Amino acid sequence: MEKRFVVGIAVGVVVSVVSVGALYGTGHLNRLEKQLQPIVGAKVDYYNKAKAGALKQVVQGKYIGENSEEDMLEGIYKGYVYGVGDAYTSYLPEDAFMKEQTEAEGNYIGTGIRFTWGITNQYLIVTEVIPNSPADQAGIVVGDKIFAIDGIKALGSNDTHIYEKLTYNGKDSVVYTFRNNDESETREVSLVADVVKINLVTAELLEDGIGYIALDGLAGGTTKEVEAKIEDLVSQGATSLVLDLRGTYSDNLEEVQKLCDLFLEEQVVFSVKHKDGTVTPYKATQGGYKMPLAVLTSVYTEGVLEAFPAAIQASERGALVGIETAGNGTTQIRVPLEDGSGLSITTGLVLDAKGNQIKDKGIEPDVEQQTITENTLELVTTGMLKLENDVVLQKAIEVLK
Repeated sequence: MEKRFVVGIAVGVVVSVVSVGALYGTGHLNRLEKQLQPIVGAKVDYYNKAKAGALKQVVQGKYIGENSEEDMLEGIYKGYVYGVGDAYTSYLPEDAFMKEQTEAEGNYIGTGIRFTWGITNQYLIVTEVIPNSPADQAGIVVGDKIFAIDGIKALGSNDTHIYEKLTYNGKDSVVYTFRNNDESETREVSLVADVVKINLVTAELLEDGIGYIALDGLAGGTTKEVEAKIEDLVSQGATSLVLDLRGTYSDNLEEVQKLCDLFLEEQVVFSVKHKDGTVTPYKATQGGYKMPLAVLTSVYTEGVLEAFPAAIQASERGALVGIETAGNGTTQIRVPLEDGSGLSITTGLVLDAKGNQIKDKGIEPDVEQQTITENTLELVTTGMLKLENDVVLQKAIEVLK
């Protein structure tokens, strides 16, 4: 039995996609002023073509490293949106936008490797291999170590470049240098990113009739899968349930509402406050499952999904076990642009059942349980953490008993 954690790539980001037509065409500097006029007014005081030209000249003439004018132009768009000061409102280049759209549908795009840094920060260790992914087909297994990618050594000092390689989802191949866990064998493997349908819900019956369900995301239809897993666990003798949300992000309002509906009676479970000040309530209407419930939370429990543990706690329907959630309960929309890039924009604030804003203040657990050093060492040395050694899960089991 094992629970694999993702420290690198986040999966299951779910958003609404709206089309607003073209906000820009080509990426040339001499068009930027015209593009900004509809946004900041008839006269643009903040963009100066002469200044931009001077910056270009200095960078190209003095900067010691390589520089790409295309990348620098992309930086203008990133910087413009970054200026709103919200970590969840951003400009996304084409590859990044396609990745998030793909994951919004419950799919994965990439080579199929999830990872964490090894104990010495001199290699990465594989914590999960997505089934049917390029990495899976190439024979990569949990516990394998990555020492270099495209010749870039996997060192903590290279983390930015390494992460770019690990999250690359373009058409070119990327060469990984792997060693097996005991480092007795080294091999180079060329991998090309692909789109893979992933299983967002896993379940297992533990001892004493405790059912365990872990969510790796929440896309359209995921709640039906959760319900099917619960029914299967009940048929096997489950009388209580642990729902593991420690690595789960979701901004799918409807699915979060349906998840609440599985466990809560008719009531307003959360609301969303919009830009114009109006508030939209979301209700549970069913509350089909009455069994004792424990919900595992962490700083990686994020997005609209945070409304679920908040609702469970407010209604005293179950116990939250773990650590405080991320505190970024906001709604997002994703806006595609003409050239394939796009925007991710925060459009609403999630409020708990009492009307309290979740953003900037996470949901505190009823029973706090930090991950212990031994758990971290097991993960970074073997690539996995066995469920029987997972102190957060074991604390939840203790609570249920």
